[in-house]
Amino acid sequence: MLSEEIEPPATKACVQCAALLNTDSKFCNICGARQSAVEIKVADQWNLLKQASIFYALYLLLCCLSKFTDAFQEMAWYLVLEVAGILLTAGFFAINWQENKALLKWPGFSLQKLSAYCGIAMAGAFLVHYSVNWLNITIFSHEEHLFNASRDNYYAIFLVVFFTAVTPALFEELGFRGYLLQSLLKVSDTTQAVYISAFLFAIIHLSFISLFWLIPFALFIGYERVRENTIWYGIFFHFCFNLTACLFELLQQPK
Repeated sequence: MLSEEIEPPATKACVQCAALLNTDSKFCNICGARQSAVEIKVADQWNLLKQASIFYALYLLLCCLSKFTDAFQEMAWYLVLEVAGILLTAGFFAINWQENKALLKWPGFSLQKLSAYCGIAMAGAFLVHYSVNWLNITIFSHEEHLFNASRDNYYAIFLVVFFTAVTPALFEELGFRGYLLQSLLKVSDTTQAVYISAFLFAIIHLSFISLFWLIPFALFIGYERVRENTIWYGIFFHFCFNLTACLFELLQQPK
């Protein structure tokens, strides 16, 4: 008696990244997109945009307090703002957890690819460091140093490095290439979503002179996030870029 041939399970292509999924899958386990042939209703689109706008407005408020309020220049209050930013980002990312959690996976991990991204980040930080110094001297006739206020306090230097290299890499990526970009991808095409998130990311740094590198930086990570279907390459890219910038500052800080 011939054994019956077992048919493979029926599959369908993800509506966003075209990965093969089971027909009963509600979310893509690669990119996290909701699997529905029906477009998002206009009311739902507006709700997504309003939610994203609230996130961005609150994040921008924290950035403005950090940059323009004297009280928050002190280390203790600076840490309060950093913790507030972390909680804000984590909270909004968790709102759509069922979809966003797929971005925390790392499909197709490649050490060679990770090394290449980190190498590009360090080379970019080198170019940006000297370009920004040249622009500051040329336009404003002075140099800006990240560690001026804490150069004699090693504990403060450690905290500045941690909150410049580690937390932005984790939580800015979680917020902007995770929650915000994922929301924009539901209401616009990929190119529009990446460009909008990149410009919004550049603006929150509140530095006109830095726009020339912040926008390409954010565009690169945004397209990389869409292509790789994970935020982890972007996190390591962001970390290597910021850490390299910190090391340059530490090596060249005035005595």
